[in-house]
Amino acid sequence: MRTTIRRMVSLASIAMFLVLGAIAPVAAYEVDIDDPNLFGPGEAWDVPLSMAPGASGPWVERLQQRLAQAGFRPGVRNGQFGQATLGAVYAFQKLHGLDRDGVFRAEQWDLLDTTVELPTLAQAPDRVEVDLSKQVLFLVKNQKVEAVLPISSGNGATYRGSGGASVRARTPEGDYRFYKRVEGWRISYLGGLYQPFYFRGGYAIHGSTSVPPYPASHGCVRVELPDMDFLTSQLELGMPVLVYGQRITREDLLPPESLPVRGVDTDRPIMGPWSPTTA
Repeated sequence: MRTTIRRMVSLASIAMFLVLGAIAPVAAYEVDIDDPNLFGPGEAWDVPLSMAPGASGPWVERLQQRLAQAGFRPGVRNGQFGQATLGAVYAFQKLHGLDRDGVFRAEQWDLLDTTVELPTLAQAPDRVEVDLSKQVLFLVKNQKVEAVLPISSGNGATYRGSGGASVRARTPEGDYRFYKRVEGWRISYLGGLYQPFYFRGGYAIHGSTSVPPYPASHGCVRVELPDMDFLTSQLELGMPVLVYGQRITREDLLPPESLPVRGVDTDRPIMGPWSPTTA
Protein backbone atom coordinates (compact mmCIF):
# COMPACT_ATOMS: atom_id res chain seq x y z
CA MET A 1 0.00 0.00 0.00
CA ARG A 2 2.78 2.45 0.94
CA THR A 3 4.68 1.55 -2.25
CA THR A 4 1.56 2.27 -4.32
CA ILE A 5 1.11 5.66 -2.61
CA ARG A 6 4.75 6.57 -3.23
CA ARG A 7 4.37 5.70 -6.93
CA MET A 8 1.20 7.76 -7.17
CA VAL A 9 2.93 10.77 -5.56
CA SER A 10 5.93 10.36 -7.85
CA LEU A 11 3.72 10.21 -10.96
CA ALA A 12 1.77 13.23 -9.77
CA SER A 13 5.04 15.17 -9.25
CA ILE A 14 6.21 14.31 -12.75
CA ALA A 15 2.87 15.37 -14.21
CA MET A 16 2.98 18.66 -12.31
CA PHE A 17 6.54 19.30 -13.52
CA LEU A 18 5.52 18.68 -17.15
CA VAL A 19 2.52 21.02 -16.85
CA LEU A 20 4.55 23.80 -15.25
CA GLY A 21 7.29 23.35 -17.79
CA ALA A 22 4.77 23.83 -20.57
CA ILE A 23 3.56 27.18 -19.24
CA ALA A 24 6.63 28.57 -17.45
CA PRO A 25 8.94 30.96 -19.34
CA VAL A 26 12.10 29.42 -20.70
CA ALA A 27 15.52 30.68 -19.67
CA ALA A 28 15.86 32.83 -22.77
CA TYR A 29 13.82 35.11 -24.94
CA GLU A 30 14.21 36.58 -28.42
CA VAL A 31 15.34 40.06 -29.41
CA ASP A 32 16.57 41.40 -32.72
CA ILE A 33 20.30 42.05 -32.78
CA ASP A 34 22.04 43.60 -35.77
CA ASP A 35 25.71 42.79 -35.30
CA PRO A 36 27.38 41.42 -38.44
CA ASN A 37 30.67 41.05 -36.61
CA LEU A 38 29.30 38.45 -34.25
CA PHE A 39 25.80 37.21 -34.99
CA GLY A 40 24.96 38.08 -38.56
CA PRO A 41 22.79 41.00 -39.73
CA GLY A 42 19.12 41.09 -38.86
CA GLU A 43 18.94 37.67 -37.24
CA ALA A 44 16.93 36.91 -34.10
CA TRP A 45 18.86 35.25 -31.32
CA ASP A 46 17.92 33.79 -27.97
CA VAL A 47 19.25 36.07 -25.27
CA PRO A 48 20.16 34.43 -21.95
CA LEU A 49 18.22 35.88 -19.06
CA SER A 50 21.46 36.40 -17.17
CA MET A 51 25.21 35.93 -17.39
CA ALA A 52 27.56 35.52 -14.44
CA PRO A 53 31.20 34.58 -13.79
CA GLY A 54 31.96 31.23 -15.36
CA ALA A 55 29.62 31.74 -18.32
CA SER A 56 31.03 31.46 -21.81
CA GLY A 57 29.97 31.64 -25.43
CA PRO A 58 29.00 34.19 -28.08
CA TRP A 59 26.69 36.16 -25.80
CA VAL A 60 29.48 36.72 -23.32
CA GLU A 61 31.63 37.89 -26.22
CA ARG A 62 28.83 40.22 -27.27
CA LEU A 63 28.61 41.56 -23.70
CA GLN A 64 32.35 42.19 -23.65
CA GLN A 65 32.08 44.08 -26.92
CA ARG A 66 29.22 46.27 -25.72
CA LEU A 67 30.83 46.96 -22.33
CA ALA A 68 34.01 48.09 -24.06
CA GLN A 69 32.08 50.32 -26.43
CA ALA A 70 30.28 51.91 -23.47
CA GLY A 71 33.55 52.82 -21.74
CA PHE A 72 34.04 49.87 -19.39
CA ARG A 73 37.03 47.53 -19.47
CA PRO A 74 35.98 43.85 -19.71
CA GLY A 75 39.38 42.56 -20.81
CA VAL A 76 40.05 40.45 -23.89
CA ARG A 77 36.99 39.78 -26.03
CA ASN A 78 37.20 36.02 -25.72
CA GLY A 79 33.70 34.91 -24.71
CA GLN A 80 34.83 33.98 -21.19
CA PHE A 81 33.18 35.70 -18.21
CA GLY A 82 36.29 36.08 -16.07
CA GLN A 83 37.64 38.58 -13.54
CA ALA A 84 38.07 41.45 -15.99
CA THR A 85 34.52 41.10 -17.29
CA LEU A 86 33.24 40.87 -13.72
CA GLY A 87 34.99 44.14 -12.87
CA ALA A 88 33.44 45.82 -15.90
CA VAL A 89 29.99 44.54 -14.92
CA TYR A 90 30.53 45.83 -11.39
CA ALA A 91 31.42 49.27 -12.76
CA PHE A 92 28.36 49.18 -15.03
CA GLN A 93 26.09 48.24 -12.12
CA LYS A 94 27.59 50.89 -9.85
CA LEU A 95 27.21 53.62 -12.45
CA HIS A 96 23.54 52.84 -13.06
CA GLY A 97 22.58 52.18 -9.43
CA LEU A 98 21.92 48.47 -9.93
CA ASP A 99 22.52 45.64 -7.49
CA ARG A 100 26.26 45.01 -7.28
CA ASP A 101 26.07 41.26 -7.67
CA GLY A 102 28.16 40.81 -10.82
CA VAL A 103 25.26 39.25 -12.75
CA PHE A 104 24.38 40.88 -16.07
CA ARG A 105 20.67 40.57 -16.88
CA ALA A 106 18.90 40.66 -20.22
CA GLU A 107 16.84 43.72 -19.35
CA GLN A 108 20.05 45.72 -18.88
CA TRP A 109 21.19 45.65 -22.52
CA ASP A 110 19.53 48.97 -23.29
CA LEU A 111 21.55 50.69 -20.55
CA LEU A 112 24.69 49.90 -22.52
CA ASP A 113 23.42 52.31 -25.18
CA THR A 114 23.59 55.15 -22.64
CA THR A 115 26.50 57.49 -23.26
CA VAL A 116 28.52 58.05 -20.12
CA GLU A 117 28.84 61.79 -19.69
CA LEU A 118 29.91 64.18 -16.96
CA PRO A 119 29.17 67.90 -16.75
CA THR A 120 32.04 69.70 -18.47
CA LEU A 121 32.34 72.58 -16.01
CA ALA A 122 35.77 71.42 -14.89
CA GLN A 123 38.37 73.56 -16.61
CA ALA A 124 40.95 70.80 -16.87
CA PRO A 125 40.04 68.80 -19.99
CA ASP A 126 42.15 65.83 -18.87
CA ARG A 127 41.55 64.61 -15.33
CA VAL A 128 40.53 61.78 -13.06
CA GLU A 129 37.29 61.86 -11.10
CA VAL A 130 36.54 59.46 -8.24
CA ASP A 131 32.90 59.14 -7.18
CA LEU A 132 32.91 57.56 -3.74
CA SER A 133 29.14 57.19 -3.64
CA LYS A 134 29.08 55.18 -6.85
CA GLN A 135 32.48 53.56 -6.19
CA VAL A 136 33.76 54.26 -9.69
CA LEU A 137 36.64 56.14 -11.26
CA PHE A 138 36.20 58.22 -14.41
CA LEU A 139 39.15 58.80 -16.71
CA VAL A 140 38.36 61.99 -18.60
CA LYS A 141 40.30 63.02 -21.70
CA ASN A 142 39.46 66.21 -23.57
CA GLN A 143 36.25 66.50 -21.50
CA LYS A 144 35.13 63.04 -22.65
CA VAL A 145 34.81 60.00 -20.39
CA GLU A 146 37.28 57.50 -21.80
CA ALA A 147 36.89 54.80 -19.15
CA VAL A 148 34.77 53.90 -16.12
CA LEU A 149 36.57 51.67 -13.64
CA PRO A 150 35.37 49.94 -10.48
CA ILE A 151 37.08 51.03 -7.26
CA SER A 152 37.08 50.26 -3.56
CA SER A 153 37.73 53.19 -1.22
CA GLY A 154 38.00 53.79 2.54
CA ASN A 155 35.55 51.71 4.57
CA GLY A 156 35.27 54.10 7.51
CA ALA A 157 36.64 51.61 10.03
CA THR A 158 39.31 52.45 12.60
CA TYR A 159 42.80 51.00 12.27
CA ARG A 160 46.16 51.58 13.93
CA GLY A 161 48.45 53.87 11.96
CA SER A 162 52.21 53.55 11.55
CA GLY A 163 52.76 55.70 14.64
CA GLY A 164 50.38 53.66 16.76
CA ALA A 165 47.52 56.15 16.78
CA SER A 166 43.99 55.24 15.75
CA VAL A 167 43.17 56.33 12.21
CA ARG A 168 39.81 56.43 10.46
CA ALA A 169 39.81 54.71 7.08
CA ARG A 170 38.44 57.52 4.98
CA THR A 171 39.35 58.54 1.46
CA PRO A 172 40.07 62.29 1.41
CA GLU A 173 37.71 64.32 -0.75
CA GLY A 174 38.68 67.44 -2.63
CA ASP A 175 40.51 68.62 -5.72
CA TYR A 176 44.09 67.44 -5.92
CA ARG A 177 46.84 66.68 -8.37
CA PHE A 178 49.06 63.66 -8.74
CA TYR A 179 52.38 64.59 -7.19
CA LYS A 180 54.27 61.29 -6.82
CA ARG A 181 54.28 57.84 -8.36
CA VAL A 182 56.08 54.59 -7.65
CA GLU A 183 56.77 52.03 -10.34
CA GLY A 184 55.91 48.41 -9.60
CA TRP A 185 54.86 47.29 -6.14
CA ARG A 186 55.32 49.34 -3.00
CA ILE A 187 54.94 47.39 0.22
CA SER A 188 53.72 49.35 3.25
CA TYR A 189 52.85 48.24 6.76
CA LEU A 190 49.26 47.84 5.58
CA GLY A 191 49.99 45.82 2.47
CA GLY A 192 50.94 46.18 -1.17
CA LEU A 193 50.27 49.06 -3.55
CA TYR A 194 50.69 48.35 -7.25
CA GLN A 195 51.88 51.26 -9.42
CA PRO A 196 50.58 53.87 -6.94
CA PHE A 197 49.88 57.44 -8.05
CA TYR A 198 49.73 59.66 -4.93
CA PHE A 199 47.33 62.59 -4.83
CA ARG A 200 47.34 63.64 -1.16
CA GLY A 201 49.89 62.70 1.46
CA GLY A 202 50.04 58.90 1.60
CA TYR A 203 46.76 58.44 -0.28
CA ALA A 204 47.00 57.00 -3.75
CA ILE A 205 45.13 55.43 -6.59
CA HIS A 206 46.76 52.01 -6.96
CA GLY A 207 46.24 48.48 -8.13
CA SER A 208 45.22 45.79 -5.68
CA THR A 209 44.55 42.07 -5.65
CA SER A 210 41.33 42.77 -3.73
CA VAL A 211 38.78 45.18 -5.20
CA PRO A 212 35.36 44.19 -3.84
CA PRO A 213 32.26 46.06 -5.06
CA TYR A 214 32.06 48.03 -1.80
CA PRO A 215 34.37 50.27 0.29
CA ALA A 216 37.05 48.11 1.88
CA SER A 217 40.31 50.06 1.89
CA HIS A 218 42.27 51.94 4.54
CA GLY A 219 41.71 55.15 2.55
CA CYS A 220 43.42 54.67 -0.80
CA VAL A 221 41.50 54.14 -4.02
CA ARG A 222 41.90 50.53 -5.13
CA VAL A 223 41.53 49.46 -8.75
CA GLU A 224 42.01 46.10 -10.44
CA LEU A 225 45.61 45.27 -11.42
CA PRO A 226 44.93 45.32 -15.22
CA ASP A 227 43.05 48.61 -14.78
CA MET A 228 46.08 50.09 -13.01
CA ASP A 229 48.31 49.00 -15.88
CA PHE A 230 45.93 50.84 -18.19
CA LEU A 231 45.83 53.94 -15.97
CA THR A 232 49.62 54.04 -15.71
CA SER A 233 49.73 54.65 -19.46
CA GLN A 234 47.17 57.45 -19.14
CA LEU A 235 48.09 59.33 -15.96
CA GLU A 236 50.86 61.84 -15.40
CA LEU A 237 52.16 63.90 -12.51
CA GLY A 238 50.28 67.17 -12.15
CA MET A 239 47.08 65.74 -13.59
CA PRO A 240 43.98 66.92 -11.64
CA VAL A 241 42.11 64.47 -9.42
CA LEU A 242 38.61 65.23 -8.14
CA VAL A 243 37.35 63.07 -5.28
CA TYR A 244 33.77 63.47 -4.05
CA GLY A 245 30.54 61.68 -3.22
CA GLN A 246 30.39 61.33 0.56
CA ARG A 247 30.81 64.57 2.48
CA ILE A 248 31.08 66.86 -0.54
CA THR A 249 29.48 66.85 -3.96
CA ARG A 250 31.00 67.21 -7.39
CA GLU A 251 29.46 70.67 -7.65
CA ASP A 252 31.38 71.73 -4.54
CA LEU A 253 34.59 71.21 -6.49
CA LEU A 254 33.46 72.98 -9.65
CA PRO A 255 33.24 76.77 -9.24
CA PRO A 256 31.72 78.89 -12.01
CA GLU A 257 33.77 78.92 -15.19
CA SER A 258 34.57 82.58 -14.63
CA LEU A 259 36.57 81.62 -11.53
CA PRO A 260 39.87 79.73 -11.50
CA VAL A 261 39.65 76.04 -10.73
CA ARG A 262 40.53 75.33 -7.14
CA GLY A 263 43.28 72.79 -6.77
CA VAL A 264 46.48 71.85 -5.13
CA ASP A 265 49.20 74.34 -5.95
CA THR A 266 52.09 72.27 -7.22
CA ASP A 267 54.53 74.87 -5.87
CA ARG A 268 53.55 74.24 -2.26
CA PRO A 269 53.76 71.03 -0.22
CA ILE A 270 50.94 68.54 -0.35
CA MET A 271 48.76 68.69 2.76
CA GLY A 272 49.29 66.02 5.37
CA PRO A 273 52.25 63.85 6.32
CA TRP A 274 53.51 61.30 3.83
CA SER A 275 52.88 57.84 5.18
CA PRO A 276 52.08 55.16 2.58
CA THR A 277 48.73 53.51 3.02
CA THR A 278 46.98 50.78 1.11
CA ALA A 279 43.43 50.10 0.06
